[in-house]
Amino acid sequence: MKRLTPLFVSAVLAGCHSVTPCTTVRDCPNTQRCVNHGCADDSSPGKVGESCASSSNCAAGLSCNTAEVGYPGGYCTADCTSATCATGACTQIGTTALCAAQCVDDSTCRQGYGCCATLNNVCAPLGACTPAACSRPIVASELVDSEPSIPGATVVARGIHKVNDVIDFDVPPNTGSVTIMHQAEIANLTVTVRGQVIDNSAVPLRIQMPDGGIAYDDNAEITGKADGGSDYSGNYSFFGGDTPSTAAFTFPNTSASLAGGVPPGTWHFVVNDYANECLTTAGCTGGSATNTYDVSVVLRPLPGGTNLDVAFYIVADMNTLGGAPFTAANAKTDPSVKQMVRTFTGIMGNAGITVRSVTFFDVSAADRARFGTNISANDTGPCDDLDQMFVLSGAHPGNTVNIFLAQSLRFSSQSGGTIVGIDGTIPGPTTFNGTIHSGAVVSAADLFTASQQNCSVGSANIGGCGPDRVGYIAAHESGHYLGLFHTTEANGSDFDPLADTPKCSCLSCALPSLRGNCADSPGPNAPFVAADQCAQGVAGQPCQGGDNLMFWQLEAGVSQGRITAEQAQVMKLNPALQP
Repeated sequence: MKRLTPLFVSAVLAGCHSVTPCTTVRDCPNTQRCVNHGCADDSSPGKVGESCASSSNCAAGLSCNTAEVGYPGGYCTADCTSATCATGACTQIGTTALCAAQCVDDSTCRQGYGCCATLNNVCAPLGACTPAACSRPIVASELVDSEPSIPGATVVARGIHKVNDVIDFDVPPNTGSVTIMHQAEIANLTVTVRGQVIDNSAVPLRIQMPDGGIAYDDNAEITGKADGGSDYSGNYSFFGGDTPSTAAFTFPNTSASLAGGVPPGTWHFVVNDYANECLTTAGCTGGSATNTYDVSVVLRPLPGGTNLDVAFYIVADMNTLGGAPFTAANAKTDPSVKQMVRTFTGIMGNAGITVRSVTFFDVSAADRARFGTNISANDTGPCDDLDQMFVLSGAHPGNTVNIFLAQSLRFSSQSGGTIVGIDGTIPGPTTFNGTIHSGAVVSAADLFTASQQNCSVGSANIGGCGPDRVGYIAAHESGHYLGLFHTTEANGSDFDPLADTPKCSCLSCALPSLRGNCADSPGPNAPFVAADQCAQGVAGQPCQGGDNLMFWQLEAGVSQGRITAEQAQVMKLNPALQP
């Protein structure tokens, strides 16, 4: 009997051992396999799509894409450019064509993966599966060319990195600005915060200066207030949000950083997106710690530039006043277009910027049909038409601000109003043509409708001259692309991070009978501050800024396109401005 005791005890222990039952691999952690109806750490060589820690865990001819490059639990695969994909299907995931496991539905894919119909029905990381006709290109900066548009500029390429990776880069003396670029390789499109779906913005979690000081912390509470509104001018850098999948973070962009400059030495930042922060945010779902980005840093030397090259893309399907279709061929000589360019050039001149070249490009008939009248200012996700339109700029690489001219823009709001322009992101990914944010769109509805006698060479008339109006809108959106925010938002409580721009506070400038509702913003009873209120003052209060180029509202007789010294400095330090 004693001889049986060890066997009996062993049998009892075996019976108590915790083994997760499974019918498919979906039932198991993504590092395990479903073996004999139980989840197990299988040491046999992995097949295509199975878990791995290194290539030695995969079958002959296969390699391991690890969790460090965005594949939860690792993924045995082969490069389709050099191997035959006999047991799977070749598909493009991120920037790589690889061999992936085929599937029928999500149940046949491991945890952290989905059966992606738009990628040839293969098991792909959730962040790699996008809707049909959605492209998220990763492109190189124009400044990596042998003859860059800004002599002395440097692009520090760090390759593919996962969120939470720490990246270091050296800043030489005499550096004027720094741009940190995230371009999604594998990344969620959205996260859900307390029931609200928001785009998954990419933003450094933290940026550290050479002396250890913090240049930016995305989790820091910003407490600066002025007259009931925000005051971020004392922060070293500012992030305005709404940069999903592709994100440029450029500084200096505040009064503090303009005054302090960019200290030389070794800087550090943490790769990050909202999905990563979602994991530690109450009420947030859709988090991920495996999203990966192509990371690079653009270092632009001093002094700031004064020359700007602009590209106009004609997505509008409309006729000139002479009845001819509006095309790149007739744009240069058309009187209305020339007036529009004149106004745009004059406003840029207010910042000491010379518009050196203006180029017009046609797009295909299919693209005109898709984008000309269908762009919605409400739908700004990476796969929506707005951002997919900006990818067209990849056909013309270079260092340009890209303005897309559409017939009209769609916008729905309870407060009414008309949207006449919208940027991709603030700032735009300048020098990176072809990304989902490489441009801004402007309504050209007024370009060929105004009577020419209301237009003059000497001054802009945005109320009576349609081309002047379009030129003004293009200048405003270009300001966003170059890093400028609205000096005052409609609610009168959110301001830009520059101290020398006039502000128009709700508490001081809303109609007196409505000021008690200022704290309700963004509620339904919140008032807004209009351009005429902020130009003329209300009840003797010093309400200003309605005449600034970057005020939130365009209004005839008020909007003048004024640009302050600090606004001009931010624009000139952007990599789009050339010597």
